[in-house]
Amino acid sequence: MIYDIAIIGAGCAGLSLAHQISKTNQNKKVLIVDSKTEFQNDRTWSFWKTDDHDFEDCLEKQWSNFEVKNKEQIKIFNQTKYPYQTINSLKFYEKIKNNLNDKFVLKLGFQINDIQKTSEVFQIKNNNEVIESKLIFDSRVPEIKIGNLYQHFYGLTIETDQNAFDENKLTLMDFKQKEQGVHFFYILPFKSNLALIETTWLSKLNGLNKDKYVDEIHQYIQNDLGINQFNIIREEIGAIPMFRRSSKNETGYYDIGIRGNINRMSTGYAFPYIQAHSKIIANALDQLSFKRPISAKYEFLDQLFVKVLKSHTNQMPDIFFRLFDQNNQESVIRFLSSEGSWLDDMKIISKMPKLLFLKNLFN
Repeated sequence: MIYDIAIIGAGCAGLSLAHQISKTNQNKKVLIVDSKTEFQNDRTWSFWKTDDHDFEDCLEKQWSNFEVKNKEQIKIFNQTKYPYQTINSLKFYEKIKNNLNDKFVLKLGFQINDIQKTSEVFQIKNNNEVIESKLIFDSRVPEIKIGNLYQHFYGLTIETDQNAFDENKLTLMDFKQKEQGVHFFYILPFKSNLALIETTWLSKLNGLNKDKYVDEIHQYIQNDLGINQFNIIREEIGAIPMFRRSSKNETGYYDIGIRGNINRMSTGYAFPYIQAHSKIIANALDQLSFKRPISAKYEFLDQLFVKVLKSHTNQMPDIFFRLFDQNNQESVIRFLSSEGSWLDDMKIISKMPKLLFLKNLFN
């Protein structure tokens, strides 16, 4: 049997693409393969809801209020137009898996050994079988490139025996001054005694040092939040590139998701762009020409932002803090979500240290 489409990876990007293809009612035979053997609540995908999406029934929680902290300063944003949403990944996986039609085949525990192209099809091989497909969309997480700039993080979802959190307000960034990169903590309070707490770095990465992250997050929980007793519900670790990798997009073979650079470099946000890209692909399968969901304007601004980050790391917490302008709350969110008008963009850019950015623009 030759499949029309093979999707490698049953994570956010792979399953989002399968979902969009199934919605278009195309008569295509689709294979989805993944090395994992079961679905778990293994990821946290958060974003501001600036557009409608298909996964409101998969929400863990949403918030209308958030805060940003830097040194002894705090900015609190109270807005309702664009709620900040978090998806429960297990609900997401199960929803898509249960709604795929009989044209879709899902193979878990499939460890790929090799992919080869013949004159007409791609051959996907493991130890036991060879699968053939006309098209491949590859969503596997790319290997870390040592020495490159990443947003890397480690998070714990913890439960306490006391009401330790304001469940109506998330902490988007709580900056800590460091010399070797930008460091902040991130708190999503699901209940007054249940929250995800992440230690997050924007820095050059030589590997994911779990022991270091664990020490940081335990110190923060105890010293900054004043929590001494808690149960760990789950953990999460990862790294999102703050650069553009060489993406494989030969005829018939396409990288998607983080592998395909479908994320904002400056923020790490990916979920909304993956949904938009999946729709683009599903509606253009016959043309095999897929535009990117992130505009050239925001690619340019992100490239500039990353240059400033590399050359003026110690100033970045102050720059981030200035970016969050309480007088232009909706403009800030649209800007960070790639939905800003030129007026929105100018409002945000006006808050930045202009000479610093101009210097990096021409370097």
